[in-house]
Amino acid sequence: MRRSHVYFATLLLLVSNIAFGQCGQNYDRDVRRIIKAAEKLPHEKSRIVFAGSSTFRLWDNMAESFPEYEVFNAGIGGSCFNDLYRYKEQLISATYPDILIIYEGDNDIVQVEEDGHQRAVSDIHSDAWQLMNWIQHTHPELPVFLLSPKPSPSRWEHLARYKAVNNRLEELTNVYNYYFMDCWPWLTDNNGQVDPALFKFDKLHLNDEGNNRIGHYIAEEIRNAHLEDNALDEFLDNWHLAAATADSAGYFRAFYNDESIFQGTDGGEYWTAAEFRAWAAPYFRRESAWTFKASERHWYRKGNTLWFNERLDSPHMGKCRGVGVVRATKEGLKIDHYSLSFEVPNEVVGDLVPLATPERIEVLKYQQELDDFYTDSTTSPLTREELAAFHGHEFFRYNPEMAVEAQVQVLENEPWFSMATSSGVSREYRRHAKATFELRGQTLELFLYQSKRLMAMEEYRDHLFLPFMDKTTGVSTYGTGRFMDITKPEGTTMLLDFNYAYNPYCAYTDGYSCPITPKENYIDVEVNAGIKGPEGH
Repeated sequence: MRRSHVYFATLLLLVSNIAFGQCGQNYDRDVRRIIKAAEKLPHEKSRIVFAGSSTFRLWDNMAESFPEYEVFNAGIGGSCFNDLYRYKEQLISATYPDILIIYEGDNDIVQVEEDGHQRAVSDIHSDAWQLMNWIQHTHPELPVFLLSPKPSPSRWEHLARYKAVNNRLEELTNVYNYYFMDCWPWLTDNNGQVDPALFKFDKLHLNDEGNNRIGHYIAEEIRNAHLEDNALDEFLDNWHLAAATADSAGYFRAFYNDESIFQGTDGGEYWTAAEFRAWAAPYFRRESAWTFKASERHWYRKGNTLWFNERLDSPHMGKCRGVGVVRATKEGLKIDHYSLSFEVPNEVVGDLVPLATPERIEVLKYQQELDDFYTDSTTSPLTREELAAFHGHEFFRYNPEMAVEAQVQVLENEPWFSMATSSGVSREYRRHAKATFELRGQTLELFLYQSKRLMAMEEYRDHLFLPFMDKTTGVSTYGTGRFMDITKPEGTTMLLDFNYAYNPYCAYTDGYSCPITPKENYIDVEVNAGIKGPEGH
């Protein structure tokens, strides 16, 4: 007899809940349970928090529909929008969602107020607006998905109110740029009739089949929202396109801020966005800065932070890889870190390692700087016509054998002498030291000179001038010799690297007075390193 009384009381309570809802109850115990459960989760993957009424609370196999996420159920049976707002700090802030799914309104629609009337649609809208407004200001970058109050056989008589509330909720999500998910097409047939096979015996709550169905569609809605790969790919593709079309404003606007990082393929290319912008300015002044096109890309996400890796094709750099971190902000997606690297097949690593020695890299940088100096109209010694016809210097392939250690003998009391120049106006120099070195089995000597004019300048006090001729002179190199700039060595030895040999201005243009190499600085060996002579040398 006692059991039947208990059963009858439970059934009566269930029927009462179905008919009238339970808005405004004390849910302190439920909230404490939810907070403790949230604290136990590792949050190693992006977390979806489901906050709302019993449609979520009773969804036992929720995680099966979202295997790529950490799923947390913060549902409370009988709750309404104003209840979720009342416990917002605990159920939303303290559960640390990366994506928030909300289901409220079901109980609001059937709630009977103290005056005996059902809660007005405008009041439900107001409660929902209060909650959305708080989320927007407290968690401005949090993706929010609002699931519409569902159709159910037990509440079919409230069809008109459901439709009215859903319309108002959809309008509200548009205001805040949130996502409205209308679940009615998921749970009804082609005639708009609810499918009772998707519900439990109470005809209100979904069974496993019903939950699996809405789980499938919610997961699809998340993928199809602005978080989807297509929109993310479009953002990065447009960023690469901005470089290819020399759109500096568009390219650097994509960075999160001036402190964001760009890491290039060169060891020294680790810049803030502001530093990168300054370095890249000359390239963006051209019709194209650089060109990369993605052939493959993968995205990953945790909350408002996304990261990706991509494979790139480039006409000037070949196969490359890029990895980066992107933030989702109110202003859209922004790059906070990007790192570019070359793809190097394992089969050629052994061939490439010798090409990347620090000594060779420094020589190549020097050669690039020399090219840049000549091609930049603000520094080039060339006339406008000569500059238009100039397409860079030609260099010998880097040769490590042409970097030799020399014994240095400083010469005392050397007299000044007139070194001939191409213009006929002589310049005063004196020998400062003699460098003796071994090259290709020969012991060779070259003199290092001081310029009387340059010695008077503070920045050139330690400068030595090394002009030289060799067996390539007048054959593959400039006819009056090549030059090297040397800093006075501190000891009795120095590194003499002929890979740094360059030509005087006179090799390319008229109007300059260039030194002619003294005959004493001829060495009887081929120095196949450094710069070659221009055409017609």
